[in-house]
Amino acid sequence: MGQVFRVDQDDPNAEVVNQAASVLRRGGIVLFPTDTVYGLGALAAKDSCYGAQELFEIKNRPTGIPVPLLLAKPSELYVYGREIKPYAKKLADTFWPGPLTIVVQASDRVLTEFRNAADDSVGLRCPDSELVRQLVTAAGGPIFASSANTHGLPAPDTFDAIEERIKAPATLILDGGATKGGTSSTVVVCTGDAPVVVRPGEITQEDIDRAIA
Repeated sequence: MGQVFRVDQDDPNAEVVNQAASVLRRGGIVLFPTDTVYGLGALAAKDSCYGAQELFEIKNRPTGIPVPLLLAKPSELYVYGREIKPYAKKLADTFWPGPLTIVVQASDRVLTEFRNAADDSVGLRCPDSELVRQLVTAAGGPIFASSANTHGLPAPDTFDAIEERIKAPATLILDGGATKGGTSSTVVVCTGDAPVVVRPGEITQEDIDRAIA
């Protein structure tokens, strides 16, 4: 298990952020709190990508399930997505930063291993976490991240709830106490004529319907 640092999600220490970003740039894996639950993440870049396969192995998660990319700012929807539907823009404008993962067609900036092979899509999210957004900025690119739990078990919303076997492979760990939300983000597919919620979360179907009305 890597070194553990205490961190404030709303006002993170710049030195800690830079140290975590350095780990990501070197190809390491960081365990950190988001606005929803704790996540395991690595930098989604050619030269320092830890690899989606390794992340799946840590979680015992089946391969082929797309891993979302965490973004530093809402405008990056257009950097890592393409052919953005008008309603998808409304959702990003309404709920980002926040607990909504928006699945869109992937741009050429997204590596093949982070795309859904079935339809060339990618999940994107801009979290309501100053820590995560600063970490993405300092690392120099999006972070692909999955909840810090064994596949099939509840996603941890406190540091103490994280399994030791999940902490063990992490190069660096950020302990932010309890997260703000405690529920994984809502995942909505925005590649068709209308949004389709494929994973319920804090943001409901009714919230989505109101936002695009």
